[in-house]
Parts: sequence; C-alpha cells; structure tokens
Amino acid sequence: MLDFLSKELVRLQEERRIHALILLAERQRRMREAEESGRRQLEESRRQEEDELFRQAREGTGGTVVDVQDRTIDTYLEDVILSSMERTAEEQAREEVQRRAVEINDIAYEMESR
Repeated sequence: MLDFLSKELVRLQEERRIHALILLAERQRRMREAEESGRRQLEESRRQEEDELFRQAREGTGGTVVDVQDRTIDTYLEDVILSSMERTAEEQAREEVQRRAVEINDIAYEMESR
C-alpha cells in the first residue's frame, strides 16, 4: 500500500509539474501573440501613413513623381528598342553586302572565264 501511495504521490507531483509547464507555455504564447499583434498594428498604421503621404504627394504635385518615373521608363525602353533596331539593321546590311559581294565575285569569275 505504501508503495502504491508513493507512486501515486510521484504521479500527482509530475501531473502538477506538467500542468504548471502548460500554463507557463500558454502564458508565453499569449504574450508573444500580443507582441506580434502590436507589431502588426504598428506596421499597418505606418503603411497607411505612407500610403496617405504618397497619395497626398501625388495629388498635390499633379502626379509629377509618377510622371517622371513613367517618362524615365519610357525613355529607357525607347533606348533599348532603338539600339536593338540599330543592331538588327547593321547585321542585315552586312549580310546584304556579303551576299552582293558573292554575286559580283561570281559574275566577275564568269566574265573572266569567257
């Protein structure tokens, strides 16, 4: 009987210890969730402030910031397209010159052989 009571006491003590650990873990989890919630709220308020500032800047300046960015992008794309067109035209011109040179060379050999 003493052995049983001793084992039961150990089991109850372990059960209490486990319960205390669970309560502690839940408390820490709730604290972390509260901290994370606070961070998310702060981040959301900052994002809203930045959105509002951007909207005001865009409305107040007539969209000049965005217009400048759009023009810059357009200019960059135009430059890329123009340089690509120039390279393509140059390659085609070289190929045409080489083709004509071969034709002229063939005609010259034919004339020499006659």
